[in-house]
Amino acid sequence: MTKRRLRQSDVQSAAIELLKSLNIIVGLEQLLENLCARLREILGPATVYISLYDPITGRYAGVMARGPGAEKAGLFGFSGSNPLVRWLHVNQSLLNVRLDKGVIGFLPPEERLILESNRIALVVPLIALNRLTGMLFLSEKEDQSAFTPAEVDALTMLAGQAALAVENAVMRQFQEERLKKLFHADKLATVGELAAGAAHEIRNPLTSIRSTVQFLRKSLPPEMHGYVAGVIEEVDRIDGIIKGLLSLSKSSELHLSRVDLRDAINQTLMLLDSELKKYGITVVQEAAAADPTVEADQAQLKQVFLNVILNAVQAMQGGGTITVSMADRPDGKREDSIDAVRVTICDTGPGIPPDALQRVFDPFFTTKENGTGLGLSITYGIIYGHGGEIDITSRTDPSAHGTSVTVKIPRKADQKTH
Repeated sequence: MTKRRLRQSDVQSAAIELLKSLNIIVGLEQLLENLCARLREILGPATVYISLYDPITGRYAGVMARGPGAEKAGLFGFSGSNPLVRWLHVNQSLLNVRLDKGVIGFLPPEERLILESNRIALVVPLIALNRLTGMLFLSEKEDQSAFTPAEVDALTMLAGQAALAVENAVMRQFQEERLKKLFHADKLATVGELAAGAAHEIRNPLTSIRSTVQFLRKSLPPEMHGYVAGVIEEVDRIDGIIKGLLSLSKSSELHLSRVDLRDAINQTLMLLDSELKKYGITVVQEAAAADPTVEADQAQLKQVFLNVILNAVQAMQGGGTITVSMADRPDGKREDSIDAVRVTICDTGPGIPPDALQRVFDPFFTTKENGTGLGLSITYGIIYGHGGEIDITSRTDPSAHGTSVTVKIPRKADQKTH
């Protein structure tokens, strides 16, 4: 249905209402959702694409789109040196694709193709504190009519306030993520310190119990030996839990060497080969890293991959697929200058419910019947000790489910202590 063309006063009123809503929304995703929806409602573009600056990669990434062709949001990613980005940063003004033919002709063919194939009519810089924090791409209207001067003026007015709102939301999200990571690291350290204090008192009597039970076994009839074996097994399980806790007490000394992540992953998959075959799980490996080697503790990294892949296996005992990918950047592309490698392990299991997802790194939290709840806590401690990061996302929708674990490993270890 063709949208009714709004009068100038209507456009300005709607823009002011949008500005008010932007000032009270603090979540980045909700902010971008509202911005896309309201721009389509007020100005009538078929599709709105949003690209934001990523301080980690130094690039502008397509983070959201709404309307026909929204699945192409990822195409709107640019490096800071791209001509389009440079023009927007220097001129700090809206680019009208229909009118500014000279600027469009200045762009390289691949950038012109993105604009033309997606019917982009307006490109709007989001300038905050003299920085280009992102870009809005508005496609042509469904009725093919041009944007009126009133609509362009309203969009220009909106862009400045939207840029500040987006900048604040990005900073808030970044701070929340940093605080969450620090909270987890502090929690692991606290649990570890308590464990270190109690370990000696617990392990001594455990050793006595094990030795005594083994001694008594000799005087018991054969039919009782199974009970003894069960006691010893439980004692060993308690000892294993204590060892896991002790690994959280402080960052173990890293024995650094050059580690080829492909080899570390392949060796881990070999260890789990029988489990993978048992449950009919297929493993797909994808590599997009210019250099797969990092400076790290090889044994500890293998422990990380073992914990994560084993979790995936245990979540798919009815079969499924594990995809292991390696890349230099979040968008999966190669880049020699990036100072870290990202390893992502995805499964097609049932996924982790949102309330459980928030606690997966907590010591002793587990959804498994016989789990200790230490595997991911130890994994977190190892990655944190290398100066890296680990993130988990999961979906439980019947039509799209599974869990994805991304481990960011610095090429040169930045050792940290809890």
